[in-house]
Parts: sequence; C-alpha cells; structure tokens
Amino acid sequence: MILAASTQRTVGLVLAVLVMVGLVVYMLFNFRIGKREVGSEIDLAANRTPHVDDLELETRVLDRSLAWSLVTLAAISLVLPMYWLMEPARQENAAIDWVGRFEVKGARIFEDGCANCHGPGGVGGVAAFTIADPDGQFVAQVEWKAPALTTALSRFSEAEVTDILNYGRPGTPMPAWGLSGGGPLTTQQVEQLVVYLRSIQLDQDAATAEINSGIRAGVGAVVTAADPSLTDRDDVDAAIDTWLEGATDPASDDYLLYGELLFNNASAQDANNCARCHTPGFSFGATSEAATADLLEAWPRLAESGILTGWQPGAGHVGPDLAGVEAHFSTSQRQSEFIRAGSEVGIGFGNARTGSGGMPGYGGRVDDLDVIGTVERSQLLTPEQIDAIVAYERSL
Repeated sequence: MILAASTQRTVGLVLAVLVMVGLVVYMLFNFRIGKREVGSEIDLAANRTPHVDDLELETRVLDRSLAWSLVTLAAISLVLPMYWLMEPARQENAAIDWVGRFEVKGARIFEDGCANCHGPGGVGGVAAFTIADPDGQFVAQVEWKAPALTTALSRFSEAEVTDILNYGRPGTPMPAWGLSGGGPLTTQQVEQLVVYLRSIQLDQDAATAEINSGIRAGVGAVVTAADPSLTDRDDVDAAIDTWLEGATDPASDDYLLYGELLFNNASAQDANNCARCHTPGFSFGATSEAATADLLEAWPRLAESGILTGWQPGAGHVGPDLAGVEAHFSTSQRQSEFIRAGSEVGIGFGNARTGSGGMPGYGGRVDDLDVIGTVERSQLLTPEQIDAIVAYERSL
C-alpha cells in the first residue's frame, strides 16, 4: 500500500514536470515569434498574413495535427489505466488519512474535556461530584471513580458509546456531550472521540492482565486477613495461587466468595466490575461495610435522604436491584449469556424486559469490525468467571 502510494506520487511528479517543461517551451517559442513581430505587427498579424494553400493544409498541416492528436491519445491511453490501477490504493490511503486526522482531533477533544475525569489516555480517574436529593438540596460532595475507557469498545458497541457521549449517564457525573443531548460537541466531534477511543483499546493480553490484577488484589486481602503472618510478597502470591486454584471450582466452599470478588473487581477504576452499577454508593466509596460506615459518618445526609443507607451489595444503584434475579432469568445459563453479550437497544432479554444498551457485555463484542484501521476487541471475562458472578448474584 505504501509502495502504491509512492508510485502514484512519483507518476504525479513526472507528469507535473512534463507539463511545466511544455509550458516553458511554449513560452519561449511565443517569445521568439514575438521578437520577430516587433515593428511590423500589422504585416505579420494572423488576420493579415495569407494562410497556407489547400495542398499544404491537407498534407503537412493536417499530418502535424494528426500526429499531435495521436500523441495526446497515447498519453490518455497510458494515464487512464494507470489512474484506474492506482485509484483503490488512493482511496484506501485517503480513508486511513481520514481516520488518522479524526484520531488526532479526537485526542485533543478527549484531553480538553474527558481526561480530567477519565485520566490521560483514558486509564481511569476520579471526578468530584455533588450529590443532591430529589428536591435539589445538597447531600454530599464525593469523589466518584471514573472508569478506564481502554476496554470500552469491548464492553459496548460504537453506537452505544456514541449514545453515552451524546446523552450522558443519568445519576452519575457523566454529562451529555453531544448537541443532541444538550452538550457542546457536534456530531462530527463525537465521532472523532469514538475514533480516538479505538486507538487506546487494550489488546487481549493487556485486558486480561488488568482484570487479573484486580482479582489477585481482592484475593490477597482475603488470604492476608485469614493469615496475618503472611507478609512476604512471594508467600502472599503463593497463597493467592493456592486459594484461586480451589475457589474456582463450583463445588468449593469459596466459590461464591470468588464470584463476589469478580463482582467487586476494582481494577481500572471499576471498569470491569458489576458493583459500580448494582451496589449503592460503590462508585463513590461504599466499597465495603467499613468503607460505607466511614462515608455515612462523613456525610450523614446520604442516609437521611435515602440515597445510601448502608452496605447493600447488589441492591441497585445505576443498575437494578439484583435480589431475586433468578425470577428474571429462569436459568443460570440465560443469565450468563446476557452478561456475556450485554443489552441491546430495543431487544428483549430475560423475563420480558427491553434492552436499553446500558448493560455492557463482558464476553467480547464482535460488532463494528468493518471500521478502518485496527480496533482491539477483547474478551474481558471468561465463561467460567461469568458463571461464578452469576452464582454470586443468584445468592443475594
């Protein structure tokens, strides 16, 4: 493709040089004729000079015109097939250049408007957020964890990401950015943001490593709480490996705890967990019973307003309450399939519910793969991990 682009550029330069040389020759030729005309323009003027006779007109002059016509036709015969051959490469290069320009512009928009919350390069961050009650009265000033966006296109389709950018996330610090939702960005600028997000997506190995780091951090807290004598890093890692080897077995007594750790996985600022949407206050600090108590002590109006009344895993926040989820999904398999794929706008799921597109898919998306350029799509959770989450949710 690069070779084709170079050849096309070379041909264009050669043609440009030939045109310039021809123009110079034409100007010199006319300059010499003009020199002869000085002082005798009336005698030499074209409309005063006798034209060639018919015999010469139909031989030498005609032959010369036909010869130049043949040269022109030959040039066209060479240039048109060459243009036809080079056109696909030109179009592909133009498309790639378009993506590159959109990516650069999207990066600028992201750094100006999104990086303050989601961190440079979309690695996740923290946003100051004021919580108010239904009457608009002040309740609390919290630090809301803004998730990393480096796996956003593995969880959501580009249409769903565009919808979130346009209309925001009600009940969170995520505002509407698109003009259609009352924000400042045009449709093209939102598209540029999506193109930029393509460029920062993690590949499969990096996404898996990120999720595993959160799992191991949670297991590390469990094993060190059970055995405070574990202080050496190697000993802790060995204990984590041993615990995981047993807990991932559905018959293990620790299997539901394993599902809970996956449900609460704190890696990438909660980008890969369920609790940030389904556990009240998880996104702004209510990540455990002790942490929730501290938060309520600092901001008592959270409890008074009913926004956060205590540590309630899976009781519903931005997402619905998961208590009794088995009544909505008649089998664990149906629930696991839903978590893998997520919801789609207007598509029914479970027990007669219509999808909004807000529930991400954690099993690896397969849509939008015809976009120009490289777009990483990763499977965030394995089927076994999703099954463990389902077991935990159905135990709530």
